[in-house]
Amino acid sequence: MKDNHCHLDLMSDDLNTIIERAKKVGVTEFIVPGVCGFPKKLNLLMKYNEVKICWGIYPEYAEVENIFEKELKILKNSSIKIVGIGECGLDKRFSNLDKQIELFEKHVKLANELELPLIIHLVGCWQKALDILKKATYKPFVLHSWSGSVDMAKEFVKIGGMISLSACALRNRKKLSELLNSIPKDKLLFETDSPDQKPDFAKGTENEPANLPKIVDEIKKYYSYENC
Repeated sequence: MKDNHCHLDLMSDDLNTIIERAKKVGVTEFIVPGVCGFPKKLNLLMKYNEVKICWGIYPEYAEVENIFEKELKILKNSSIKIVGIGECGLDKRFSNLDKQIELFEKHVKLANELELPLIIHLVGCWQKALDILKKATYKPFVLHSWSGSVDMAKEFVKIGGMISLSACALRNRKKLSELLNSIPKDKLLFETDSPDQKPDFAKGTENEPANLPKIVDEIKKYYSYENC
């Protein structure tokens, strides 16, 4: 099982302990997005073959002058293999939407050039993101920790998107059931978004990849859910 989005670099516990706990329950691969270029603790993360690295700038940092160009220079001068571009996207909670859009478009262009999938963070701004992605030439992309409507999810899937679900999907069982029964199973992914999005059943202060199997089991209960 793969945790499609986990910030192992931002967790407080020992990384080896976190990975070993996950392996014991069948989680054997970890996709770690960047939020300010490469993830933090990069040298430590790279010691684990199970950990796959992404590069990207979180929308909150759109105000930081030339951050994309500075971090891109580091990326291009590095021999580190990345498997995706992100976490990038748009977030209505931040006031700098024009700069967010500009930054997101740069990520889309880079993903096209490198032929790598985008890992996208969206809070609101669904239609704007859809319009931008429709212009992309290399289409694979992941909508991480999806919280939008079922109709919007369908539109993203139509143009090559994958919908990744975390424990937050369990907050609205009616919408979750409709989503699961509207999106092809091969277009669905699962993640923890560790250390955030901790499910109600989880122990400790942080979410972690070891919670993924139960998150998936809980989500799958809502296929053809009859009591919505």
